[in-house]
Amino acid sequence: MCDVWENAEKTDELTLDEIKSVMDQCRQWGVKEVNLCGGEPLLKDICFDIIKHAKDLGLRVILTTNGTLINESMAKRLIESKLDILTISVDGAMDETHDKIRGQAGAFEKIMEGIKHLNQLGKSSDLIKVMILTLSNYNLDELEDYFVLAKSLSIHSLYITPVVPNNVKLYERDLRAGQEGLWISGERLNKLDEILGKLDVHQKTQYGLDYPSFPLLKKYFRNEVDEKDWVCFAGYRRFVLLPEGSIQMCGHIIGNVRHTPSVKEIWNSKLAKQRRVEIKKCCHYCLQDCHARQESATLNNVFQKTFKRQR
Repeated sequence: MCDVWENAEKTDELTLDEIKSVMDQCRQWGVKEVNLCGGEPLLKDICFDIIKHAKDLGLRVILTTNGTLINESMAKRLIESKLDILTISVDGAMDETHDKIRGQAGAFEKIMEGIKHLNQLGKSSDLIKVMILTLSNYNLDELEDYFVLAKSLSIHSLYITPVVPNNVKLYERDLRAGQEGLWISGERLNKLDEILGKLDVHQKTQYGLDYPSFPLLKKYFRNEVDEKDWVCFAGYRRFVLLPEGSIQMCGHIIGNVRHTPSVKEIWNSKLAKQRRVEIKKCCHYCLQDCHARQESATLNNVFQKTFKRQR
């Protein structure tokens, strides 16, 4: 379901000093948060140098991992790094399901052991632990058990994101997700309604399921999400820095910090502005909350809250 690997090329990756320069600029610009994701960020030791610099700048730091590398020593390093949020991708409540989706036997067991290592450390309560599930037809039947699993592991929050047909170009709507059996369709939509209906208010509150996309899952798999439901802020709310220095805006490169060292100049460039115009015309809503405003569960809410603030 993830196509990033298809575009992976051996590149001359940014040095630590270059990454620090980008973070310094972002902090001066008013950016408050950095998310280290991948690929797998824990494959590189430089990851902890980046975390330290970000924390020294006063940035909130999130790290997104597949969880398979968190042994006892790695757990200790993560806790000692003063990382704010650790998000771990777990694509099922059972090992067979997760390992099938991830294509790696034994991955689920490694994640479970890793979370236990984190929980056994004295200062583990300072680290917010989040489990991420990419909801698809493969793991739909395990959604309720997923909540039980999270509770047993002392997970603070859950993030349920829907499978996308193309993980690089989120706006594309090809049929691969359906062909591979990942897309929830037909009679399985009734199962989706049933399971989501069973999640009571307590569960939703306990695990912070108040983000904009969660209430729209039923519409999403029916291809019924429209402009009244979703407000996309791709190109306004965040940018993606790739390993070789390119800055990406919803699947398109708008510049490179090695060619144009000023992040602000790239962000305000003609190419970036053109890309924002294209994004605003997009009607293929991907429901990725990285591109959503917290109050944008509906467009009406945005207007109402804005109006109240103005009053």
